[in-house]
Amino acid sequence: MNKVTSKLLNLLKACLIPTALYLVLLILIPDRVGNLDSILSMLSLAVVPTIVAYGVHFGFVSGIMDFSVGSRMVLSGMCACLGGYYGGVVGMIAAALVSSLLLSAIVGGLFAGLKIPSIVISFGSLMVFEIGAVYLVRWCGQALPDISTGQYIKAPENLLFLGARPWNFIILALIAVLFDVANRKTKIATQARVVGSDELIARNIGIKPMRVKFSTYVLGSVFLALASIQSACYSSAVGYSQLMTSASMVFRPMMAVIIGISMAGLVRHSVGIFLGSLCLSVMFTGIIALGWPDSLQNIFLGVFLTAVLALPTVQRFLADAKRRRAAKKHFAGLAAGTK
Repeated sequence: MNKVTSKLLNLLKACLIPTALYLVLLILIPDRVGNLDSILSMLSLAVVPTIVAYGVHFGFVSGIMDFSVGSRMVLSGMCACLGGYYGGVVGMIAAALVSSLLLSAIVGGLFAGLKIPSIVISFGSLMVFEIGAVYLVRWCGQALPDISTGQYIKAPENLLFLGARPWNFIILALIAVLFDVANRKTKIATQARVVGSDELIARNIGIKPMRVKFSTYVLGSVFLALASIQSACYSSAVGYSQLMTSASMVFRPMMAVIIGISMAGLVRHSVGIFLGSLCLSVMFTGIIALGWPDSLQNIFLGVFLTAVLALPTVQRFLADAKRRRAAKKHFAGLAAGTK
């Protein structure tokens, strides 16, 4: 079997999971999901979480738990909308990148400088950024009433096509290639995996874990900026969040990252993460189409999040059990040969 055929077979195996989930929905509610528009809608819903997951991935593999991602995206999306009004596509991208880099550098700098656990820093930053977004929207509501209601900032109408089909899929494909290059070719990504695997070994071979983790914030911020643009153009506006509700924005991308890592034996992380996001998109579309109440949706999300987080542990347990069986069989054969 040649290399190309092997890769295609592995891709088909990886695609079996979202396909199986869709077939279940097709059996339960064929009238609601059994058409091309529904399929394209599920694919579109997976675009933004996939790009966010690309940004979360580098920090996650290095051992960082960052719940400030959503609040940073909200602020970055607002800046992107403002930049889009005055600079078009270039202004939108520049504003999103600059704001995202600045906010990520603040969080990463606090984490590296204060040496406080990342989850504590992220929640503290989240609360500050959420308040900052509220003040920004309210100021825009007074100073720029044409583009802000005081509750949200509108995205430029001439740029909304960036979040619509087929441009969202084209942009996702380009960002996936960028992520694949960054994940496979950059020194930061390689060192992040070493630090996440064993920080003590990383120190012994000359890697500085805190510097690497700070770098993952900066590298990930590029993808978060692109995700904030996609989100703003898809929803046509960016509103503020309060009471730490923006923390939930990282749950789906985090689950997609874990699913993508678990598929590493079949496909590249860029593809695995997209398939993970697609699985979640299919499931949540099904939950909404079935008419389940919010309480059941939250229960399902909690159970699935726990199962996904436990997946690497289960895989390690199965791999260890397989190695033990192989070792036992090997030594049993040696013992039989010496008799």
